[in-house]
Amino acid sequence: MASSNRVVIFGASGNVGQFVVPALYKAGLEITVVTRTGSKTASSYDYARTATTDYASQSDLVSIIRGHASVISLLSAGVLELQKIIIDAAIQAGATLYIPSEFGHDTTNEYVSRLLPVFGAKAGIIEYLRGREKDGLSWTGIITALFFDWGLPLGAFGIDLKAGKATIWDGGDTLFSAANMDDIAAAVVTLVTDASARVRYKNQNVYVSSVQTTQNEILAAAEVVTAKKFASVDFDSGEVYANVSPQVLPVLQALQLSKRGLSDYQARVGAGHNQFIINVNRDVRDVVKGVLKGSQL
Repeated sequence: MASSNRVVIFGASGNVGQFVVPALYKAGLEITVVTRTGSKTASSYDYARTATTDYASQSDLVSIIRGHASVISLLSAGVLELQKIIIDAAIQAGATLYIPSEFGHDTTNEYVSRLLPVFGAKAGIIEYLRGREKDGLSWTGIITALFFDWGLPLGAFGIDLKAGKATIWDGGDTLFSAANMDDIAAAVVTLVTDASARVRYKNQNVYVSSVQTTQNEILAAAEVVTAKKFASVDFDSGEVYANVSPQVLPVLQALQLSKRGLSDYQARVGAGHNQFIINVNRDVRDVVKGVLKGSQL
């Protein structure tokens, strides 16, 4: 029988896993981390059990998953299709909750899901899960937009905190939601540990929002925190959308920052699309301070 206190995680070595795995451990969960056979990436979680698989054998996966009520996929974009065999094995093993590799932009928005192959692949996995609901496996997808505190020091939001420069998309006043890593991890913990939350968010995608902000608000916060004036240039998002073979990073930024407002999840919920599992309004200035302190930029 699957234990509600046991969770198995595929792809735990990535960016999301670095926050999710410790949060689950702190919440008292027994964790199994699954790595690919032959992988040179060793598990850094000495408190977690480790299992290996080559994903070729469903019986192997069933054996790994058996006894775990919750299955979490943090697999990267290039191997999303592996989730289908994991889902089938989870059903056979008696797991009851599956959290798929979403953790990004809103693939429930049909316009978004058409822009890049990775979005279509994620949407395809959700359709596969819908088709298996009758077999007793429930699921919840977590939509986050770009990771806020993780992406800020990397310039993902168009603000270069180290160089004191900013690229402002479409005037910089478009509202958008974004999620901090700790809030993303908290959403996962809630789903795994709270039975009422699993019922409330069963078989649907949900949003995590740590801030509702704009580029200009982030820029103003950065200038206050660093006590310096940033050099800024304007950018027209039409250049990205007009590209017939768009690059991944500019599209991810366009979905976040452009005037089309495709990451305004407050507006999406207000229009009847999905619901929030976490919806907080953290002070952008405080997040910028934390990023600068933690990354030593």
